[in-house]
Amino acid sequence: MARSCGIRIGPRRFEVVVLDGSAKRHKISAYHVGEFSVEDAAAFEEGDVSGVATALKEAAKTHRIPTDSLSIVVASDRAAYRHLTVPFSERQKIDQVLKFEVESELPHFDIDDVVVDYHVMHENDAGAELLVTAVPKEDVQRAVSACEKAGLEPLEVEVEGTAMVNAAFAADMCHIDDAQLLVHVGEYSTCVAVVAGAEVREFRTIHIGAMTHLSKELHGSAAEGEESGEASGESSGLDPVEASRRVDQALKRIRRELGRTISAARTPQSIDAIYACGMELPGLIGGEVLGVPVYVLDCFDADSGQPADGFGQLVASYGCAFRQLGGGVIKPSLRREELRYTGTWERLEFPVAFAALMLATFLGMLYIIQMRTLNNMSYSVRRQLNLSNLYIVGDPKNPRSDPIMDPLPDKKDSPLLDWTATYRDLSSFELPEGAKPPLEAFSDIKREMMRLVREASKGTTTEALPLPPSAFSAMTLVLGVLESGARNGWRPSLRALDASYVKGKSGDSLPEHIKVDLAATFFASDTVVATSHLRQFQRALEAESWCLDVEMPSTDPIQGEDGLTFKGMKILVNPKRLAEAASN
Repeated sequence: MARSCGIRIGPRRFEVVVLDGSAKRHKISAYHVGEFSVEDAAAFEEGDVSGVATALKEAAKTHRIPTDSLSIVVASDRAAYRHLTVPFSERQKIDQVLKFEVESELPHFDIDDVVVDYHVMHENDAGAELLVTAVPKEDVQRAVSACEKAGLEPLEVEVEGTAMVNAAFAADMCHIDDAQLLVHVGEYSTCVAVVAGAEVREFRTIHIGAMTHLSKELHGSAAEGEESGEASGESSGLDPVEASRRVDQALKRIRRELGRTISAARTPQSIDAIYACGMELPGLIGGEVLGVPVYVLDCFDADSGQPADGFGQLVASYGCAFRQLGGGVIKPSLRREELRYTGTWERLEFPVAFAALMLATFLGMLYIIQMRTLNNMSYSVRRQLNLSNLYIVGDPKNPRSDPIMDPLPDKKDSPLLDWTATYRDLSSFELPEGAKPPLEAFSDIKREMMRLVREASKGTTTEALPLPPSAFSAMTLVLGVLESGARNGWRPSLRALDASYVKGKSGDSLPEHIKVDLAATFFASDTVVATSHLRQFQRALEAESWCLDVEMPSTDPIQGEDGLTFKGMKILVNPKRLAEAASN
């Protein structure tokens, strides 16, 4: 069963939801809501993630959070949303030009300091309309670093708005014939999504949340705790009446901004509901904004493992975990440009790939040239070149073998043997007087070998090079012996004949030779006479100077006892004696 986890990391709180199952059918197996201390929250805002990492690590250990399928949600306090139209719809092209196109729409950001993501709202042959999200890189990196220090590795990062939308669509709350506002109340900001016709039309951030009225007091309390050297986890001591008044002000501002969003929305359908989640603000859920009722965003099935009360605060984490299972209509990818994957590598990626391609092309062409050079050499030249290499550096497959070189270069024509002997006979690392260092000597040896190869290619030394062994000549010699037996009354009938060259191996008792395979029938008055003729044929072969060995096969009498037949008779021919036999 697949497991996924979504973690929302806010300025003061975090929520964890673990799902078991699939995108179509799943259940909450664990959830947790935690709050950071004032000191840890202040340190986290300054970039110190130790306290937050400790809280996340304890929650991961307690609730057995899966580390291989985990994503995180970051607060949308400083997120910016823009609409952008491009004249193409290919994802690769959009990725390449997105930052350049949206830079003019984000004057309050340095484009190199933000992570940019997009959701395609509409697309056709003429182009695409995008809903672009920009988040400061430091916000993304801070949340990722906290998870990594806690032993968690998030696969992806998204903002509260996209997670909330995915949760609402998972609960089938958004339909083709209606429109809604989805609202997530955070600590210091509120994210609003306009959904109409089952499509996301707009995101916006209201810079006030459920704990905005306490932000100054909390920061002041943290500063006092640092000066006194004591960790203050208690509240700032704000008067309850003043706190209630500030909450009412925050609620009025949020309601006012929601009213502006409803009034400014340009949707085919009228907005008929507001669904709120996140932190609870007394008086928000159950009320109305411009006549539009406000409900809690309940995206959970009955008995799916959610808490009985306060489940609205888990919606963003749930939407994140749900997307990790493969669901959701928005596929965010904010982590692709976190600080560890900076634009530096993106700028170097193409030149490095191009250089690697050119290097591979160069090596391929070099290989083709070398192979053509070798293929254009005659057999004798290639053989002499290989034997020269083996003589100088030895056989890598059998380093203890004796050097093979046939024929050896004449000392009066080439100093190659004298040069190599100096280094072959060394018993220590001390060079004799006058000897060059090995690297310089190898350069001289290479030049001399190439000179010999060029001379061999011109034909000036081809007479000294051995001819390749001829399998045809070997077969001819065997057939000649077989034919000569007619004077002794042999009556052979040839069935099959084959010959192949066998290279000599170091340590083998047999040198290089040509193996002739013979299959024939000897006819006679009876099998005894046929057997006698076969033995005579064997002795005649063994008497030849070019014959190394004869391997006799098993024989079978033919029908009527008028002779015998055999196959697999092997005659080993010495190729060095072929020329002598041909001249005779």
